[in-house]
Amino acid sequence: MPTDEPAPPDMTAPPTPLADADRPVVKEDVVAAYVADTVRHIPGISQLHGNPWQSFSERMHSEVPTKGVLIKTVGPGAIEVEVHVRVGWDVPIPVLAQEVQEQVARRVECLLDLDVRRVTLYVDEIEGPAAAS
Repeated sequence: MPTDEPAPPDMTAPPTPLADADRPVVKEDVVAAYVADTVRHIPGISQLHGNPWQSFSERMHSEVPTKGVLIKTVGPGAIEVEVHVRVGWDVPIPVLAQEVQEQVARRVECLLDLDVRRVTLYVDEIEGPAAAS
C-alpha cells in the first residue's frame, strides 16, 4: 500500500506548542539588574567585579548597572547565573557563596517567575586588610 498520500487530518500529529507560549519573555539584562541589586545588598560583598570590557564601557558611558553579572538561559523559563565580586578581607567565602545562591534564587524566582538552576559566585578580588578597616 503506497504511503505517498498525506495522512487524513485526524491522523496528523498535533502541532507542538512553542515553549511556554503563555510565559512572558524576560530579557537577560532585566534579570541581571535584579541579581546585581540583590548581590549589592549582601554583607561582605564590596562591589560587583566586571570584566575588563565592562570596565572600559563604564569609563566611556555611565555606570554599568549589571557589571559582574552574567545570565545564561538554559531552557524555557530557566536560567543560570554567574556573579563576579570583590569581597572584604575577613569574609568567609563558603558562607558568602551560600548566601548569594539563596538570596539570588529566592528573589529571581519570586519576582520574575524564573527557575534558577545554578548560581555560581566568583571571587575575583579580595580587599586587603587596610581597605577592610
